[in-house]
Amino acid sequence: MRVATSTAYSQGVTSMNTQNFKLNKTMLQLSTGKRIVTPQDDPVGAARVLGLNQAKSRTEQFQDNINTLKSSLQIEETALDGIVNTLQRVRELTIQANNDTYDATQRAVIALEIQEHFEAITAFANTTNGNGEFLFGGFNNRDVPFENVGGTVHYNGDQGQQLLQISATRQVASGDNGFDTFMNLRGSDNGNIANSNPMSVFAIVKELEIVLSSNAGSPTATAESFHDSMSRIIGNIDVALGQIVDAQAAIGARLNAVESQENVNEDYLVQLATTLSDTQDLDYNEAISRLEQEQIGLQASQQTFTKIQGLSLFDFL
Repeated sequence: MRVATSTAYSQGVTSMNTQNFKLNKTMLQLSTGKRIVTPQDDPVGAARVLGLNQAKSRTEQFQDNINTLKSSLQIEETALDGIVNTLQRVRELTIQANNDTYDATQRAVIALEIQEHFEAITAFANTTNGNGEFLFGGFNNRDVPFENVGGTVHYNGDQGQQLLQISATRQVASGDNGFDTFMNLRGSDNGNIANSNPMSVFAIVKELEIVLSSNAGSPTATAESFHDSMSRIIGNIDVALGQIVDAQAAIGARLNAVESQENVNEDYLVQLATTLSDTQDLDYNEAISRLEQEQIGLQASQQTFTKIQGLSLFDFL
């Protein structure tokens, strides 16, 4: 069987191109450290890598959400701590002022301190997170939620509760709206349970300030009515403290759940990384050995092609 010179030439070029392609592919694998550089290298493996990377991306987003949640909840916890400590001080002052050994002047001084605590509680309720969003505004977290107008605090937020995804099947609230936390207290108004018109923590403290100031400026106020008002206010402060402490307990439970899920997500990310490595990472020893073989193959093809180029019948005449 005769082989034409053109055919031999073409076969030589094809052989060199094939060897060169294999060599370049191996060199690319070594430079990237990946066995699968393009989907055609391993279609099934490439599809699996795509799915693993998507799962990794989602889980990393869950971890970012968890970091945001933890920060927001910790800031809220600190704000509520400040309010609880302030209310406890207000309660102490209320008990002191309710003592008959205190005169009108002393109660007026206490009223001034109560006014400062009122401002402090309002400031705590308007706490923002690291992004400048108001913690207790609900969905309306860009506007100041609590506005003091002439001693009456108005709530400008809503009753929404922001949720963040921390796993494929789980969401956790990143905060509490101000209405449920501070404005919806079932206290006592002049001896009646205020079911139809819920009280606010701000109204309770402001009423205390007014009662103390009125007693100081009105010597005719009866001791009995004053003590009745003070006892009722103490009861309302206890209601406010109980509601806020309940909110703190809920925050603690959410933080525990978030931290638990964070550990689960971290373990899952480790598993994903291991599976990704097993699927797509290159075996360097095997690749280097293959590279050497391919270099030898390319050199052999080049040498063979050089000899084919020199073949001609005229060389034998």
